[in-house]
Amino acid sequence: MAGSRVSVAGDLAAVFARVSLLAFGGGLGILPEMERQAVETHRWVTHREFADAWALSQVTPGPGMLMVLVIGFRAGGLGGALVAGLAMFGPTATLAALVAERWGRLGGRPTVAVLRRTLSPIAVGLLAAGCYTLVRLGVDGLGTALIAVGAMVAAGWGGLSPALVIAAGAVLGVAALR
Repeated sequence: MAGSRVSVAGDLAAVFARVSLLAFGGGLGILPEMERQAVETHRWVTHREFADAWALSQVTPGPGMLMVLVIGFRAGGLGGALVAGLAMFGPTATLAALVAERWGRLGGRPTVAVLRRTLSPIAVGLLAAGCYTLVRLGVDGLGTALIAVGAMVAAGWGGLSPALVIAAGAVLGVAALR
């Protein structure tokens, strides 16, 4: 049993450390790869548990990628949650600290302007892939499609709080789709 816990911890650390470094433009961009690893490759959680963990992480205080704690817990208990959290936030926090220290001195250089222009489309592409993953996981019929479109309109164009939109969607989903 101890060997399997070490293996799960190592797998959690490898997966989340790697995907954390791909999160250009925010965590939504890495959802497709995170879902592939957590659901299909390692089977730590189901598709539904993955979507539920993401939704829960969006309405709780703190970083949206706290969902990795849920995945880590399901895979390896409390130790798995700790490993997943450290692997998700440790590498990027370290990298951000190193870059921030030097960014002010390099900000005016042409190379930095090229880097910004180059990374912007990558961030948009990763964001679109993340949105696609959420739609694929959460929309499974006309009822959920209508709720998803309503949520997009309410949050995107209506200016409503995402937490309020998620709560309203949950109430609608429970009431209308049972």
